[in-house]
Amino acid sequence: MYLHFRTELLKLSHEIEQLWVPEPRGASDEAKFIATKEKVLDILKKLYGETSREFRVVKLTCSPATVVKVVNHVIRRSDMNSPNTMAVNM
Repeated sequence: MYLHFRTELLKLSHEIEQLWVPEPRGASDEAKFIATKEKVLDILKKLYGETSREFRVVKLTCSPATVVKVVNHVIRRSDMNSPNTMAVNM
């Protein structure tokens, strides 16, 4: 189940990065960012809960860059805690 969330976060991160490209953004891009941000919040809520630092940062920000940074942080942390990494570290 966790792998499903990780894959979904990767997709959402890619979508947000596409919106983050420096060009004039229209209302549709802003609406798409808000929808994508809500999906990220749903996943973070399921993984860490509403009181987690990651959830609160994404909820309070309006910056696509910040959302991408949080998603990348979660993905990196999940990579560090993967069974393969743990086996190598033992």
